[in-house]
Amino acid sequence: MRKSAINKLNDKDLQLRYYLGGLKLISDGKKQLCHYWTCDIDCSCSAVLDDERNVEVKKFINKHNITNERFIKLSYCFLIGAVMKYKGMYSPLFIELEKVIEPFHFPHEKYGEIPDNDFREKELENIVNELSVKEYCSKYQLDVTDFITLAKMSINYQLRRLQVAKNPDDVFSNELYDIINNHGLYVPREYIKEYRKEYKKHQGVTQLLIEARTAQKNYLELLKKLQEKDSILATEMISKELSELGFNSKKYIKKLISKNDK
Repeated sequence: MRKSAINKLNDKDLQLRYYLGGLKLISDGKKQLCHYWTCDIDCSCSAVLDDERNVEVKKFINKHNITNERFIKLSYCFLIGAVMKYKGMYSPLFIELEKVIEPFHFPHEKYGEIPDNDFREKELENIVNELSVKEYCSKYQLDVTDFITLAKMSINYQLRRLQVAKNPDDVFSNELYDIINNHGLYVPREYIKEYRKEYKKHQGVTQLLIEARTAQKNYLELLKKLQEKDSILATEMISKELSELGFNSKKYIKKLISKNDK
């Protein structure tokens, strides 16, 4: 059955079997070049058998109060390596998910794998006892490590969108987004990419390093504008700040300023 027809099915049990069938077509980078549920082409897939494996999937869906669409999205993230870890381990939700999908023998690829990092972990740990987080975990039968893992994935842009039917009942990621956004924990994609790049090199000080670079860039842009309007005032500011950093030699400052003026 073609993807467009699958998404229009009223029989949700049959639709789930086709959703699962599409996961068998995850790219291996060789024979299969596209990821079925991320591809815009309206190609076909086969449904998985209606057997005990499918029963276990539905038990998982019912236990965690999620939609068929969310189950496929979480499974896809796991299969392509997009699931992040907390304290070096998978959270219980994804350990449970792995056991449920293992009998299907879906392809496992590293397409979505990124360098793990601790960005915003402390901030997330500080909000796990707040009412909004407790309600979210209660609704979806999650523990705090599940919440932190999912939040890390969202902050790192690792919760993937798929070409499955839009289900208005699937508010799982929207509710997660609201909690994170209300605490101001999101950053632009470019920022988090830079953080991940630096994390391996400077673990422990990465966030401070990235924030310092961002502030430095903004400061230099403002200082450049000031220098265009009042070069004497800009020079005085530079001299004062260099002095506070220990570079209080007038000769050094004069030489630095002269070099920048050329």
